[in-house]
Amino acid sequence: MAALEVAEKMTNHDTLELIGNNGADEIKPSDGGNDAAPPRGLDALVFLLISRSDVKSVAALKGLNIALDAAQSSVQADIRAALAATGATETRLSVSDVNPIDRLINGEVQAAVLNVVSPGAAEAFPEIKGFKVLRVPLSPR
Repeated sequence: MAALEVAEKMTNHDTLELIGNNGADEIKPSDGGNDAAPPRGLDALVFLLISRSDVKSVAALKGLNIALDAAQSSVQADIRAALAATGATETRLSVSDVNPIDRLINGEVQAAVLNVVSPGAAEAFPEIKGFKVLRVPLSPR
């Protein structure tokens, strides 16, 4: 998915710009790989969530299953907190090595986490016909 690659590159760029602030945020650049943890120390990261088109808001995911790639499991608690902050309590993050988008298309889950990205990358991420793209700010620790 080309849009996701662009979002990851934008996030890496945003991260590298913050490194120039005399190390105040203690950020190390990601290598951009799918198994890379998102940069820590950014004031606002956003996770991109894709769902069926009938899901109108993040809160509508309350109690539903959301796919999460096993490589992103390190941010599972952050995602759960951000979902709860939007009213999507009791959601179940289903971690697997199977591609989250494939699990959504196959009907195994009602939504899938695409990636954690910078606010600019999230804003620039395009809508996808037949799906709803939701942007959820991560709650700061």
